[in-house]
Amino acid sequence: MNLDIDVALKKHVEFVLRKMDEIESCKELSIHQMADLERYANTLKYLAQTHEALND
Repeated sequence: MNLDIDVALKKHVEFVLRKMDEIESCKELSIHQMADLERYANTLKYLAQTHEALND
């Protein structure tokens, strides 16, 4: 796999995880924050799938 793509994917994963941590640190989550967490979880899934497809 192209090293630049691998680095970009890893940076994106780190960003998404950081955003999820920020939301999860709240004592009470709003409906919007819950929706954001779901979107971030889906994004992580798609990033993992992309990484796997590129490594095949």
